[in-house]
Amino acid sequence: MQVNSTKIACILVTLLSTNLHAQSPSFDCQKAQGEIETLICQTDELAQLDNQLAPLYQKLISQVDANELKLIKAEQRGWIKGRNDCWKADDKLQCTKDNYQTRITELQIAAGAVEVPKEVNYQCQADKPFNLIVYFYNNTALPAAVFHYAGQNIPPTTPQLGLLTKTASGAKYVAQNTSLWTHQDEARLEEYGQKPVICVYQQISPN
Repeated sequence: MQVNSTKIACILVTLLSTNLHAQSPSFDCQKAQGEIETLICQTDELAQLDNQLAPLYQKLISQVDANELKLIKAEQRGWIKGRNDCWKADDKLQCTKDNYQTRITELQIAAGAVEVPKEVNYQCQADKPFNLIVYFYNNTALPAAVFHYAGQNIPPTTPQLGLLTKTASGAKYVAQNTSLWTHQDEARLEEYGQKPVICVYQQISPN
């Protein structure tokens, strides 16, 4: 039985056209505003990232009270504005991708979508010695570390999330106004406007 070659060609063209734009983001592309939202609608990789982010955000807001909800929604609006500002970047695609991966990492941790790793403790020698507690996340969109510290005369600090950045040796996690550099059994904590503090890994005996 012979099949009309023109018919086959039409079917192939239809399938290819469908596959080229098979992925749609979580928002309505007919209402896309600006260059970056249009780019997301036209780029499968970005649309996939948007679809990965959306349920994480919904998971997080379903877990918080009314006051926290206001803060999280404001934070999300700020993130969207920052993402859309990627129209100013030389590489708009990479800028948008980086923004998505960073936000997805934040939401994965905040929403409890990934397993919490075992805490790692460091003893830090400063004018007032303190204990640094770190959780190293390697199963998030981007490798990250959540860390805070406290001491006898130092109240617990607000946990910070730092993202892994490229270094010649060791691992450096950069948070807002703070960075944590780890190498073997040492950690170096650098806070804006303060002297760096060297910390040493401390083995915690099981109870």
